[in-house]
Amino acid sequence: MICVPVMATVMGSGSVSLNVAGSTTVQPLMVELQKEFEKFADVEMNVTGGGSGTGISATLNGVADIGMLSRDLKESEKNGLTAHVIAKDAVVIIINASANIGSDPDIPLEDLAKIYSGEYTKWNDGTLGGSDQSIAVIAREEGSGTRDCFETALKKADPSFNMKEKGVNSVNSTGAVLLAVNDTPGAIGYINMNVSDGIMGNTQTVKVDGEEATKMTVLSGDYHISRDLLLVTKGDVTDGMPIFFIDWVLSRDGQDIVENAGFVRIDGR
Repeated sequence: MICVPVMATVMGSGSVSLNVAGSTTVQPLMVELQKEFEKFADVEMNVTGGGSGTGISATLNGVADIGMLSRDLKESEKNGLTAHVIAKDAVVIIINASANIGSDPDIPLEDLAKIYSGEYTKWNDGTLGGSDQSIAVIAREEGSGTRDCFETALKKADPSFNMKEKGVNSVNSTGAVLLAVNDTPGAIGYINMNVSDGIMGNTQTVKVDGEEATKMTVLSGDYHISRDLLLVTKGDVTDGMPIFFIDWVLSRDGQDIVENAGFVRIDGR
């Protein structure tokens, strides 16, 4: 508890910069963290998006001091990078209300796999029990950490799952998913937990396997499409501004910002 302010005084010279790049999911949270950390440590932070893949490459290439990821590191990416979990998140399913699967919709993970693989093409297929409306599949772009988390969950439910090759509208942001699902009859998509309160009038959130995405169900693992949010550093760094910043994010002050931004804090409070 005492070390953090002391270190802030030592490192807070005003000439220190910290470059952070990567996940567009983590980016808005990072901007909120930046506002407070720059006051706390008297450091200049530069935050850019580009996706989780960009965060990895920028950190490995030395362009960024810290990479932001909304997915786990793959085995091929672990060499040379150290991952630090700073929060938890969930991927929330949303549908256009024209699907007509009830006022409190619930779709099993196995049926989500059938929708995104193309086996189910209408909302009355299988046990969905909806309208005769065709299903309009909305997905995030390839390389998105949100898409990776979603597809990883589907593959756990159905190891043979593959995203269908045709008829998928891939968009490059959570905001674009929100708009596409709201404006497209029969649409289904997925968004970050922290923006699920911002869905529009034609859109419903969907339970998965009977569970709603909440702090408790994410921490317990009962909600099956959840993930860690990571910051990565190059090598086994043990000191310096990047580690000082990460330690601050994991402090009570940093975790308060995590929670206020709509993500799940991991400090047990």
